[in-house]
Amino acid sequence: MFAFDSTSYRRLGLAATGLSTLAISAAVLAERPADAITLTIPVDQIAQHEVTGYLAVKLRNLSVIDPADPLAGPNAEQTLSLFGREDLIAASSADYSATACQPLKPAADTLAEIERRARQTSIVIINESHARSDHRGFTALVARRLRKIGYDTLAIETLVHDAPDVPADNLSPFVRQPGLPYFSDDDGFYLAEAGFGRLGRTAKALGYRLLPYEMIVTGPPPAKSSVAQQIAAREEAQARTLAAFIKANPRGRLLIHVGYHHALEVPTKEGHRWMATRLKAKTGINPLTISQTTCRGGGAALQLSTLPPSEPTGSFDLIIDHPAARFVEGRPAWRVSAGDQPVAIPTALLPKAGWRVVEARPANEPDSSVPMDRVAIRPGESIALMLPPGRYRLRTIDIEPPRTLEPEGRDGRSAP
Repeated sequence: MFAFDSTSYRRLGLAATGLSTLAISAAVLAERPADAITLTIPVDQIAQHEVTGYLAVKLRNLSVIDPADPLAGPNAEQTLSLFGREDLIAASSADYSATACQPLKPAADTLAEIERRARQTSIVIINESHARSDHRGFTALVARRLRKIGYDTLAIETLVHDAPDVPADNLSPFVRQPGLPYFSDDDGFYLAEAGFGRLGRTAKALGYRLLPYEMIVTGPPPAKSSVAQQIAAREEAQARTLAAFIKANPRGRLLIHVGYHHALEVPTKEGHRWMATRLKAKTGINPLTISQTTCRGGGAALQLSTLPPSEPTGSFDLIIDHPAARFVEGRPAWRVSAGDQPVAIPTALLPKAGWRVVEARPANEPDSSVPMDRVAIRPGESIALMLPPGRYRLRTIDIEPPRTLEPEGRDGRSAP
């Protein structure tokens, strides 16, 4: 059940017909059950050029994607996923296509098996596809499970890693204000996606220490350096930062959330040594490595699968095989399983042309927080917000004519 706070709703200029499906009476609000969702008004409506910081970069990336042909845009998969539109990419993305992996036998409860193996080490590394929010949702479940057995630090690849000489006032919000219960949009590139924001909220609520470890870039790569050399430099920098933290905190237990191949703990056949391989060598600790990107679509429910023969032996310790993606009112169904409810976007807030981003934040949070949900919609679409029970305020951002695509920040750089 959800309701609209009737206070000052005319200030937004919403027609009564636009709110006809919403219960807005004071009596309904006073009697709403514990699982109610309340959307407060007035709604803050702004244009893209009014947004600053990291979010402005991502909005510019969305602006170059044609709403009429979204998959033709540059970096369309990751940008559309970041703005809650995995439904537009799932049918064509390799990160969603089913594989032919075999289920692990005997079958085991996935989280219980992760916990069992995590007890045997002090480092767990789990990867994600940058185009799938359900991977972040699963990492949140893992984080909750591992916190109970002493894991106390969560390292996230996309967190901004401030240089040592950054003035205190310019440090990333999660460093400057560690007590905030949410991530801010300026904390990292991929964190703007609502599922990533939920992972951050979970980690903070559980008392995890947050650790950035991305390579700090101080200038362009060396002249004539190859792509392989640049990747190696990045992997080495990441592993060196993590190893230094482990050395300084020998009793700590570390959960590391990475993208794609960074979790590989053996060299590839081409000889590439990714972060996990280097970290294992530097520390002498055998990490539990978990892949969410190797297998998918193997069953109706999440399961453990075996490593495909095409992968180097020992690449990962556990293979998480997510079921085929399903969508409810245009949004990932895993969010419903996690406790969200689909909430219709009021007709008065639907765009007449181009993209419009709709955000829903807890009513007491500032615009800088990663919202509980953020979704890009087009004219004529029926796309829902996905929200857990609570009281939320809305903000809309109208996307302006396209400009040049912005490069991603190093903290959010995609790896093969």
